[in-house]
Amino acid sequence: MPKPDLLSMDIASISALLVEWGEPAYRGRQIFQWLQQRGVVDFSLMSNLPLSLREQLMHKALISAPRVLRRQEAAAGDTVKLLLEFADGEQIETVLMLYEREAARDRATCCVSTQSGCAMKCAFCASSLYHDPRNLSAGEMVAQVLLTAGLAREKGFAGITNVVFMGMGEPLANMANLRQAILLLNDTNGQNIGQRRITVSTCGLAPQIYELADWGLQINLAVSLHAADTAKRARLMPVAAHYTLTELLAACRYYRQKTGRRVTIEYAMFAGINDSLDDAALLANLLAGEDMLINIIPANNTNKAGFLPSKREIIERFCALLSRQGCEAAIREARGQDINAACGQLRKQLMINN
Repeated sequence: MPKPDLLSMDIASISALLVEWGEPAYRGRQIFQWLQQRGVVDFSLMSNLPLSLREQLMHKALISAPRVLRRQEAAAGDTVKLLLEFADGEQIETVLMLYEREAARDRATCCVSTQSGCAMKCAFCASSLYHDPRNLSAGEMVAQVLLTAGLAREKGFAGITNVVFMGMGEPLANMANLRQAILLLNDTNGQNIGQRRITVSTCGLAPQIYELADWGLQINLAVSLHAADTAKRARLMPVAAHYTLTELLAACRYYRQKTGRRVTIEYAMFAGINDSLDDAALLANLLAGEDMLINIIPANNTNKAGFLPSKREIIERFCALLSRQGCEAAIREARGQDINAACGQLRKQLMINN
């Protein structure tokens, strides 16, 4: 039998396991707090546990904490990227983004990977270089937040305030582990990250959006669209061949109705592909009457042929047309481009260095 991964387990599950071992149930809360609140992933350092229990944990359980292969920091000092390796040799990248704001609470955001690659095969995304990804466990997702929380504290922040599941992989292709990770991060005995500060991004798996809505959580949903024309979107994102824009928008409306949370539409702009005023008009028409925020993403260079960023003036003209048509649109602030830590750039760089 494989050893249980305590980093993937909630207090009740850890407590039940300990009771099976003849230990008192309250030790489960102590272990959970060491792991999820303090980020301690070494049983020997859990000082309020009896030595006999610590030794038992070392032999009977494990903690799915990765080792850091590389740390890169953007020149601006506001973005840090980690290349991580798990026990089975799988590698992923995770990103910390720091925002110091005068008129609002400072924000430290962890961009979490949910798979060790991505099978969605979006034409412009570096993560799609790895077509046969392994799903990450809940603990492997949580570990990314714990590591970046430590980095945030090094830089004077209190810890992680926001989590976006926008790293490597399609989160909605790993539903059970995604849900468990969200619940662990939200736990008041752990990182205590509010559900409204957690965002899940998807390339548009419509059936799973319905399931996500039915979880009854207050998390945010971001949907990657990138084209308002079905044929063009299918060229950019093969998933579009499975779910029409009509089906996708119906799922988004359901999410809004069930959760009360506003859906964000993500639109990455590529020069000469989806950045014309005609493209903007199609997008405005598609989303007319929808209570959705359009997040315009200046595309990042991923060394994929034919996908270059749109010029700034083109992006601003595109947004202006959307605004005139009654759509609410915002241009996403670019972070970490100089260390390939921006949207669409994450990959296993020690395995493929391009």
